Amino acid sequence: MTLSRNGTIPTFLSIDVEPNGFQLSHSDPSGWTGYDAMIEFAEQMRFKLAERTGAAPKFGWYFRTDPQIAQAYGRPEHALAQYPERIARLQATGDYFGVHAHPIRWCERRRLWVHDFADREWLVHCMRSSLDAYSRWSGSPAQRFRAGAGFLTNDVIDIADQCGVKVDLSLEPVANWSLTMRKVLSAVDDSPRVGGLTDCRTAPRVPFRPARHDFRIAGGANSRNLVMVPITTGPAVQPRPAWRRLARRLILGSAGRDVLFPSADWPSASFYWGLVERQLRSMDRPYLSLAIRTDSPDSALMGKVRRLFNALPEHPLAEQLCFVDPLDVAPDLARNSQ
Repeated sequence: MTLSRNGTIPTFLSIDVEPNGFQLSHSDPSGWTGYDAMIEFAEQMRFKLAERTGAAPKFGWYFRTDPQIAQAYGRPEHALAQYPERIARLQATGDYFGVHAHPIRWCERRRLWVHDFADREWLVHCMRSSLDAYSRWSGSPAQRFRAGAGFLTNDVIDIADQCGVKVDLSLEPVANWSLTMRKVLSAVDDSPRVGGLTDCRTAPRVPFRPARHDFRIAGGANSRNLVMVPITTGPAVQPRPAWRRLARRLILGSAGRDVLFPSADWPSASFYWGLVERQLRSMDRPYLSLAIRTDSPDSALMGKVRRLFNALPEHPLAEQLCFVDPLDVAPDLARNSQ
């Protein structure tokens, strides 16, 4: 594949496959209607993009296989094993799979599912058990990974590297939204957060192999085996209430950059894809990495996502984007960025 400015632009669409919300009931777990609806939407989008570009896009599906899923549904690989017809359907299109893990545990005192970022042993357990569960299901190690809630530490990357992950698509090289929020949100509920997040503002915004002592810097000759592929960012232009803009500046400094989340509040689809296009033009080795989740199909968040991607085939940028498996191009992108 050509990776030059004059060629097609490698594009990675990561879809986090998870229940509609975080607050799952032990007796009546939340459904996966967002997963089913996302498959239908992805097929429509695939058809429209293929019609426009002549090439069928490949999308990435990252499945929750963490301890919360095991506790609520009986086994961590529930979404993979419970719906074999969906897996076969996606495999037939050439789509690729990976692991998505949230460090969620039940808090008896709060009577809620809580994101626990403070307990190192818990984080290590969540990471390793999630990757092991996928490996048992697939018969081979997971090679693609996305951390839940944008949370990364050296321990997380160390375990991913040890377990055979080749590419991580979690890194948000910005002043992460969770640095100023005490809850992790879904489209239908939220989960309290315990512990702080890693500030990744100084991390590279291009693919790289991380240093062993700090995943936020390139490692050079002593780098890890896996490649970090940062989520695409752009100028911080999303509209916010005045109080949030002030809080952000007081806590995090200048406005800086934001992740180009498709589910955020953008003035229009045309504005969003124009912003993406300008960002790609500014890059020496352009690539695009976007992430969405299988939110409740009737939610406002999914409405925003659908509007943006329904508009993409009509935007001139569509002809330049080539939706591919990051395993096929990430090593070359990382080699040329260091």
